[in-house]
Amino acid sequence: MDFIDDQGRLFGKINIIDALAVLLVLAVAAAGTAFVLGADEQATTTNQKTNQQTKTTVTYQVTGVQPYVADAIPNGPIKSDAIAAVTNKSVRPTEVIVTDQNGTLYDRPHPRKKTVTLQLSLNTTKRENDVLFRDKPLEVGRQLTLDFGPVTVKGTVTKLTPKN
Repeated sequence: MDFIDDQGRLFGKINIIDALAVLLVLAVAAAGTAFVLGADEQATTTNQKTNQQTKTTVTYQVTGVQPYVADAIPNGPIKSDAIAAVTNKSVRPTEVIVTDQNGTLYDRPHPRKKTVTLQLSLNTTKRENDVLFRDKPLEVGRQLTLDFGPVTVKGTVTKLTPKN
């Protein structure tokens, strides 16, 4: 029995062109599967190698809160996934701009509202050249809503210092 007969059939049963077409489709499907699965495993491996858990010291400012909110922010270790500790806390009256009868502007302390400046140690992730907090870049000017247990506040990052 010939490998290819007079009519171009493989082993006298299958047309060689059809067999090559089926082999091509199978090869493309196998290559596509390998590419998709291989890229996913490679990305996971790369992320595991480049992502490392770190602590970042951040200066965080909360402006215009009531005195009881300022008092409720604890000092020291925090039982939270995001915040490791409040290392320093300062409270001062919030500065407001007021005008007199002539329209002159003055900087004055608000009679009740407070500005709280906190030195925090945040649990962050370092990836390549970025420091991430909650999967977003941590940078000066970023607003964060943080839960301190007894109180949740919204403030702004004013300074950050990554720990090595």
